[in-house]
Amino acid sequence: MNRGKSYTRNTNFFGKYIHENQEKEQDIEFGCKMTNKSPWQCAKSGYSNASSPGTASSGSSTNSQCYGQSPDDLSLDSLINSLLQVVNGDNFNGPTSSQFSHSRNSINKCRDCADTICDTCSSGQLLNAIDLNHEDEHNSLQNILTEIPSSPIINTPNLSSAGLSLFCDAHRDAQKFYCQTCSKPLCGECGIHHHHGHITVNLMEAVEGAGMQANQVLNEAKLGITALRDELDAVQIAAEILEQKARQATADVMLCIRRVVSALETREKELLGKIEKARLLKFAALKARDEGLRNGISRLSRAADKLSEAMESKTLANNPLNLLLTKDMASAEVFQIRQSRQCLPSQEENWISFNGLEGTILNAIANLGAVVVNNPGPIGDRRAVRGRGNSPQIFLRQAAAPMISNSVPRGRPVPSNSFPVTVRINRNSDLSVKPFKIIGNDGDAQDNLCRPWGIACDREGHIVVADRSNNRIQIYRQDGVFLRRFGSHGTAPGQFDRPAGVAVDARRRIVVADKDNHRIQVLTMEGLFLLSFGDKGCRCGQFNYPWDVAVNTECQIVVSDTRNHRVQLFSPEGVFLRKYGYESAPNMWKHFDSPRGVAFNPEGNVVTTDFNNHRVVIIDADFMHARVFECECANGSKQFLRPQGLVIDDDGNIIIADSRNHRIQVFDPVGILKWRFGSYGKGDDEMDRPSGIALCPDGRIAVVDFGNNRVLII
Repeated sequence: MNRGKSYTRNTNFFGKYIHENQEKEQDIEFGCKMTNKSPWQCAKSGYSNASSPGTASSGSSTNSQCYGQSPDDLSLDSLINSLLQVVNGDNFNGPTSSQFSHSRNSINKCRDCADTICDTCSSGQLLNAIDLNHEDEHNSLQNILTEIPSSPIINTPNLSSAGLSLFCDAHRDAQKFYCQTCSKPLCGECGIHHHHGHITVNLMEAVEGAGMQANQVLNEAKLGITALRDELDAVQIAAEILEQKARQATADVMLCIRRVVSALETREKELLGKIEKARLLKFAALKARDEGLRNGISRLSRAADKLSEAMESKTLANNPLNLLLTKDMASAEVFQIRQSRQCLPSQEENWISFNGLEGTILNAIANLGAVVVNNPGPIGDRRAVRGRGNSPQIFLRQAAAPMISNSVPRGRPVPSNSFPVTVRINRNSDLSVKPFKIIGNDGDAQDNLCRPWGIACDREGHIVVADRSNNRIQIYRQDGVFLRRFGSHGTAPGQFDRPAGVAVDARRRIVVADKDNHRIQVLTMEGLFLLSFGDKGCRCGQFNYPWDVAVNTECQIVVSDTRNHRVQLFSPEGVFLRKYGYESAPNMWKHFDSPRGVAFNPEGNVVTTDFNNHRVVIIDADFMHARVFECECANGSKQFLRPQGLVIDDDGNIIIADSRNHRIQVFDPVGILKWRFGSYGKGDDEMDRPSGIALCPDGRIAVVDFGNNRVLII
């Protein structure tokens, strides 16, 4: 489409696909003028030197017609003359001119009939007219030709007005016939006996019938031309509309992106402004406190100096009352400093961080907008139609749904699994259950597990085990086949000192609680070290024997900081976010004593086992409030005895390793017991202090049988 030019019916929208030498080709090949005509309206004619019905058209003629020529220009006389030419054509029902290019050879005529043949054809077909009886040979050839059916090739007649003679040289006044079988004119005197059994009609009747048929064909041709021109106009208009729609869609996309970018820039300025405001407020408070403390130090220093001087000269000769006065003055100064210290601005926590939830934003950007290639209906372009799934508003609602549900990162037993994972349990408690697979103590001694604790599964079904006393990570397939191991004892990156909990996040990273190194390490599934964070201490971001780890859909990491009696939350890169615990409260162990296992539930809350208090605690996602998970207890006895690891499926069912009861318990989200498995022992259906626990993608339970140095797949 030519930009800046108005569209007219005489302008071809697709002119760029026409050969550059169009005018030259028109003069040489087409013989027609293209002025004020579409380039599609003129093409080489198929009517050149045409054959009769049942023959192929020839390409040897130089005559041509233009499709753009009006059919009204063809008069009835020209049609009749063309028809007569076809009737008398020497290639009718025989070889085409493309097969016999003998039009310039000398012409021979049969003395018994009016047929003419060239020297080449006569020499090839009749060999020698002197030695053979021409009449017998001619009759035999004619019989052979009439027996061979003509091939059904569509005829394209020649519309040129050049005429041929229809008269027999011997019988010019004889009645003229037309053989419809041979499609040839016949002399009533000498030619009729050569067409015995053929269908013959009077020549003029044939011409009149051909004229009527020609009128019908002419009308059909006119209607066809009109229809094709209308369709051509529709195609060009559609192409122009397509171009306009594409430009409009491009403009809409650019406008939408600009708005999003503008909103992001505004949000960036707002967040940076909040950070700067918080920094200034905190800095002002710190500065005021700094000045007050410095002033107090200065005043107390002067008072202390005077009191020291008075104490050195406390004799009666040197004014004995000086010591009393100086002591009272110093005491008053200390009291004033103490009072003024309490009036100083409180020291706020010098912490400013940003919780971006970038995964949600990136997901929203990835689902921003849709390109609709189907007309949404008669009510208007780009407007929603009820019941159509490809309308823009419906798509935006579908894209917005996960944004609402993912506003709080939630937990999944198998991160990024394509379908929900629900625990498989035996409904009939009367039937004994045997483990599906036992891993870790039936192979080579160097491959066996030694006091393992943590376990996790990825979406491919790989089982990751923290082989604690061997200071390494071992990975198996779900069928028990050993895949790889990595790690050794030490403090360097990739080395461990009694690793405990493990988790696999949606980025396929392995997160390890390097317990006795008081840190968290993050590695690839192949064991390549990525990062580590934490050291021993009690400040935010420090650990005192971190025991278990878990991840949510945003790859945030929660850690049970056991000896600090708290739970800490970190970003995927290890930046401290928030914590929950009673590490600074007196009798803190009564509230939260040595948490062990941690997991995220589908609501995004953190669930942890309060190891020494024999209970399960649910911490809200904001880490401000917590509650005890109330579950049914028989005969008033405790439901758990030293619970350790736990995992939560996509339906909210909680699977807990009840360590000192040597069993696994499965509860629904409201605390109703659904299933139990295990008892103390070394048998296949027995356990000794189960610790870490995980779910496989098919819903089977993978539990670490700590005392038996193995992993059970149930």
